[in-house]
Amino acid sequence: MSVRGKGEKDDRFDNVNDALILFNKMIDKYPKPSIVEFNKLLGAIVRMKHYAIVVSMYRRIDLLGVSRDVYSLNILINCFCQLGRIDFEFSVLGKVLKLGVEPDVVTFSTLINGICNQSKIFEAVSMFDEMTERGYQPNLIVCSTILKGLCKSDNTDRSVRFLRLMEGRGFQPNIVAYSTVIDCLCKNGLVKEALDLSSEMKDKGIRPDIVTYSCLI
Repeated sequence: MSVRGKGEKDDRFDNVNDALILFNKMIDKYPKPSIVEFNKLLGAIVRMKHYAIVVSMYRRIDLLGVSRDVYSLNILINCFCQLGRIDFEFSVLGKVLKLGVEPDVVTFSTLINGICNQSKIFEAVSMFDEMTERGYQPNLIVCSTILKGLCKSDNTDRSVRFLRLMEGRGFQPNIVAYSTVIDCLCKNGLVKEALDLSSEMKDKGIRPDIVTYSCLI
């Protein structure tokens, strides 16, 4: 039930009550554990998907005056993302900046994912732009999330442009990315464009799968 040291396996708890017992022991300790130790525990509870409990625990840690780092703030942002509370996500981002803690690629990726989950694709694109302007390189998962959101909202032109942007940034779109855009084009009556994109995909050595063919039928 203990928080394991470096080099050992991840924290394992039989249930969330075990984690809460350990948390109560930690906050009663003097001197207080570092934020790194709290992060290990919070991360373990996040893996159990008890997001509201993590938020409550974080507030108690905050009251103890324990210095926070970007990892702990990312955990909190992720919890609000999972709970569908975008307003609190941005509140935490504001706190990050106010504390002088530099957000990282995980911070922006988590925010973008949360925004897309709420179908606010244009806000997600704005966050993506801010992320790149700050010099952070988005990963393929972030790009694919935005691409899926654009297609879901039937923004065919922007979907294709974003696909090109991914390529320009050095990302090789995978079969899922291509199939997503091809499906969007077909649903909007742009069958020729969809076939052209399918041919382009094949020329790049990406083989169509059953999903791709289903889109084109």
